[in-house]
Amino acid sequence: MPEPTAGRLPSLTGMRWAAALLVFGLHAYSFLDLAVPHHRQVAKFLCDGGDLGVSFFFVLSGFVLAWSARPGDPARRFWRRRFARIYPSHLVALLFALGCLLVTDRLAQVSTERLLTGALLVQAWSRDPHTYLGINPVTWSLSCEATFYLCFPALYALLRRAGTERLRLAAVALVALVWLFPVLASVVAPGSEHWLVYVWPLTRLAEFVLGIVLALLVRAGAWRGPGLALATAGYVASYLTAAWLPAEFRDTSGTIVAVSLLIPAGAMADLRGTRSFWRHPYLVRLGEVSFAFYLVHYMTIDTADVLLGRERAWPTPQAVAVAGALLLLSCVLAVLLHRYVELPGVRLLSGSRRPAPVPRVIPAASGAPAAGTTRAPDAPAPRG
Repeated sequence: MPEPTAGRLPSLTGMRWAAALLVFGLHAYSFLDLAVPHHRQVAKFLCDGGDLGVSFFFVLSGFVLAWSARPGDPARRFWRRRFARIYPSHLVALLFALGCLLVTDRLAQVSTERLLTGALLVQAWSRDPHTYLGINPVTWSLSCEATFYLCFPALYALLRRAGTERLRLAAVALVALVWLFPVLASVVAPGSEHWLVYVWPLTRLAEFVLGIVLALLVRAGAWRGPGLALATAGYVASYLTAAWLPAEFRDTSGTIVAVSLLIPAGAMADLRGTRSFWRHPYLVRLGEVSFAFYLVHYMTIDTADVLLGRERAWPTPQAVAVAGALLLLSCVLAVLLHRYVELPGVRLLSGSRRPAPVPRVIPAASGAPAAGTTRAPDAPAPRG
């Protein structure tokens, strides 16, 4: 396994792949209808919570950006780097999605509104599922991330001045807020609860801010939480039991406590150099292409489903084989997108070749040292 350094958190990169795989599992299960009812129930138990991987990504995004924040970095430079990081890949993935619709004779479904809102990453502000799911449905979450990036410089400048106790209180309050949102949504926007809780960028901002707060606690040496093995087990348990929660709670709140423990635990394991399964080189490499994988996997599955027969019920062995083939194809496409679009885009457009500084971690007194889609109107995938 690679040796961790003071500023590098490879375990979090490995976790990114696991979260992306959860989202893939949800979409593969949603499209490949199993013929055996008992097998369908098992697949539902294992895969139906895959949209919770999006919540993990939102918290992780705030954590990683705060961890790697550059002192005195102008907001416009930060925004330029974020643009370089996501936009070229997003546009190429959008063209890929249009190609998939063309191949399956569905290009007529593309309206000007869907094309423009999707290209500009503002689709999540619309309540219309035809709009916020757009052309490449998974990019609704990028629309949320674009909002987070706009807010980050001001949020980070405010939170980095907070003391340890205020940060701890903020973390608890933000977790509680995520749990409270479904209740508020049912009161203020009956009938639009799903959009308001799951899709609306300002609601999901709480998870991003939580990630910032957690990173500042770890960096200050003030984090107190379980070790990585226990935190991982807690996440698995919360993921598998989230299905018993009411729908709007399970979509976002089901694993928020576990995520709040898992991400700092992974960071602490890297900082201390303790054992971490998530630091395995293969997981880290897959984590590096997870953004590209996320962008291409949905339309890969959706296109195959149309070509193979959307109403088809699959024998379980065949469904597993097809899902494996689609996973492999998505990985190949992701590697190509990462290597030939994402990395060159960062080099050419970021405007800076200076590496991010290594965050200084202040040891704590104990000596511990302080990185879905909802159902589309014209497709059967329920979430992710």
